Amino acid sequence: MTRWQQVRTVASWEFRRFVKWKQQFVGLGIMLATAGAVWAFRSFSDKAKAREVTVAAVGAAALGAPLPAVPGVRWDTTTHVTESSARLAVADDSIGAALIVRSRASAELAIRKRAAWTDGLEAAIGAAQRNATFARLPLSATDRDNLATPFSLSIATVSAGGAPVSRGTRIFASVILGMALMILFTGFATLFTGITGEKQQRITEQMISMVSPQTWMDGKILGLSGAATAGTAVLAIGGFVVIRLLPLLTGKPGITIPPVASDLGLLLLVTVIAALGVLMWFSFMAAVAATIDDPNTSTRSILLFVPMIPMGLAFSMLAKADSTMAQVMALFPLTSMGMMPVRLLTTSVPWWEPVASILLLAAAAWFFRRAAGKIFATGVLMYGKEPTLSEVWRWARQS
Repeated sequence: MTRWQQVRTVASWEFRRFVKWKQQFVGLGIMLATAGAVWAFRSFSDKAKAREVTVAAVGAAALGAPLPAVPGVRWDTTTHVTESSARLAVADDSIGAALIVRSRASAELAIRKRAAWTDGLEAAIGAAQRNATFARLPLSATDRDNLATPFSLSIATVSAGGAPVSRGTRIFASVILGMALMILFTGFATLFTGITGEKQQRITEQMISMVSPQTWMDGKILGLSGAATAGTAVLAIGGFVVIRLLPLLTGKPGITIPPVASDLGLLLLVTVIAALGVLMWFSFMAAVAATIDDPNTSTRSILLFVPMIPMGLAFSMLAKADSTMAQVMALFPLTSMGMMPVRLLTTSVPWWEPVASILLLAAAAWFFRRAAGKIFATGVLMYGKEPTLSEVWRWARQS
């Protein structure tokens, strides 16, 4: 059996160990049933009408505009004409609230408990005042429409080929990156289980007598990352079905999935970068797991969260994607998985930058893969004593 056949056998075994298709599709059915239950509850709650609240308006004439129509609110301007009587009525719970107008620019809402209708009251009064002011000005209907219509500015990011990056491309690229992150954080748990569990049960020593430690580790990285990818794909399929099915059931317009247009090359770049990033981080975490005896007691388990730091730093640069720091982060392997797609989608990038980013990311994935195999080969023989960081670094350099 060739080395590649051995790697494929180990990867296939690890994949089948954690991916049970029956359980995956049962989980998908539960997901769809849960989405249907949420939809039914939302439909029921949308039909339910909130109890109408009586709100006393004291000094409403000072607003300079008629009281706006607010859903669930009935204005009362005659029963309570003084502030004291309105406050007493609120305290007795005979009315829901009292709007006490101090001047055109300020008012106070006296209420026993906060409700949903209070959130939009300030904006509704402001809009009513603006409309009343426009009505008093000697303006034509066209001028009033122009004042009320905000200026619209559309932004189109141009790719290296000169064509604008479409909205569909940005959406699909975001989905690809989101799935890559989900693969990472759902796969790390199975990665730790697949490596540390066998060390505890003393199974690995028997296996590496038949295959090399590097072959064993390569198979685990491929098989467990494939298992995480399969689980994430099932969730993505469920989400897609929900997005497409619920509008048909509700009769309401759903989320429009825009066409990808001609940006397939850009999507391919994002996919390659995401895939290499997943392999790099899986290799890194495999190396970490190879140094751990018991994940329940080892302090090194916190290293599961290490990938969140560079990814968080990358997405924090969204508003500065054209800066020098963003360019460096797009080339640095630990942050390029998140930063390079951001730059590709939001700013102009020279052709060599994604090429260099992919090459560096592939080199980092290769280095961590080799380091994981070397650390695993030595660390598996040290069960009962976790190697120190200096020992781990020495083994990694030997790779």
